[in-house]
Amino acid sequence: MARRGYVQLANGFYLNRKVRRLRRTMPSAISAFVIMLSYCGDNLTDGYVDDDTAEFVLDITTQELDALQQVGLIEAVDGGYVIHDYLEHNRSRQQVMAKRKREHDRYSAGSLPAESAQTAGRIETESGQTPEHQNTRTQKKDEEEYSSSSSKEIGLNDFELVREKAHANAAIIRDYPNLDLSDAWNAFAARHYGETRTVNDWCRQWKGWCQRRANMSGIPPSKPHKHTWQCEHVLQALGRDKETATPDQQACRLAERLNKEQNTQ
Repeated sequence: MARRGYVQLANGFYLNRKVRRLRRTMPSAISAFVIMLSYCGDNLTDGYVDDDTAEFVLDITTQELDALQQVGLIEAVDGGYVIHDYLEHNRSRQQVMAKRKREHDRYSAGSLPAESAQTAGRIETESGQTPEHQNTRTQKKDEEEYSSSSSKEIGLNDFELVREKAHANAAIIRDYPNLDLSDAWNAFAARHYGETRTVNDWCRQWKGWCQRRANMSGIPPSKPHKHTWQCEHVLQALGRDKETATPDQQACRLAERLNKEQNTQ
């Protein structure tokens, strides 16, 4: 199952002298190059493709590989090939994994201040890309559009953009921190491809899917956090610290409200 994401292909690819030369000498090498790009992005290889993968997995011929080398789109290295300047246009494996970790930490309830609960897990883009190097220039607009009506039926790709999906992710990670959310989503997307549902229904389906997947994998649920007048969420929301924390009416009411919201997620 391919991971969700994209690699970069410059708008001027069709004007590249190397590409134009291949168009005349061996057009199939261009498609082979795109296949190699896709493989590297899916497997986070930093532009490297080993010999066996090129031949037996990607079905690239020796002639195509030779043609790509001759024009300089790929370079032969020990045991395989490297796409020329791959890391100048795409994120490295280290960058992608670091971004995923930041997203995981942002979703975790323990690291979220109470006042940011309504925006938990929104993905910030860098250079027009998501953690898996996706171009999401219209994400914010789509998110607002699709979140405006929970009764509107939307497809799986649209559900992935709405804020309710981020809230659901935060709740899932809070309850099952050891669950691989990326793998769970890939399986969920494959199972429900082409379906349309309301946002609320998608949320129920997604949470239920993750719960069943965790149970089948033997992943126990974590003990839910109970908010109190002196927990970090209440303190951060009220601008207090442990030294200035007091069990006054404001702090107690806020803790009670947060516990109610947590139980209804």
